[in-house]
Amino acid sequence: MKTFKKSEFVIISSFALIALFSVSCEKDKISGDVVSDPQIASELYSKSIDTLSFESSDYILEVELYRDFFPGGPVTERRQLEALIYLVNIDSLPVSENLSIIKLYVINSNQIWIATLKEGVDPYIPDFKLDKLNTDGPEWDTGIYVDVILEIKNKLTMESYYLITRHQYIQRVE
Repeated sequence: MKTFKKSEFVIISSFALIALFSVSCEKDKISGDVVSDPQIASELYSKSIDTLSFESSDYILEVELYRDFFPGGPVTERRQLEALIYLVNIDSLPVSENLSIIKLYVINSNQIWIATLKEGVDPYIPDFKLDKLNTDGPEWDTGIYVDVILEIKNKLTMESYYLITRHQYIQRVE
């Protein structure tokens, strides 16, 4: 009888510990997914180009990646990776309205952050740049280099293009 109570105690204690740990674990608040899949990375690299020719204009991708550790204001526990993306018409003509930005892929070694982008925040961006933003990325180290790929869709034909910029530095803002 004593053994039964001991095993019952162990079972109840185990369930209590599992419940305690599952409640105390915080779900990752990353906007988008971080996956480790060499096949996805290989496919993205094979589809990507560094200059997109569309409607007699050439487009490139410009990127700013950083984590903000600047003191002041509300202090948050999490310091997410922020991505500011520019689709740039290098002919200095307005960005075609037939292009839309679909998805962002940031490749860090064997990890890929797949994210959607919101409208940019700078009202003074010239017409030859289209800016997008994501402020909820993974907490990767600063001072490292990553590759960034932007999925762009042709609104007329629904064809997707993948524009890449390699070796982008993740800054630490203090």
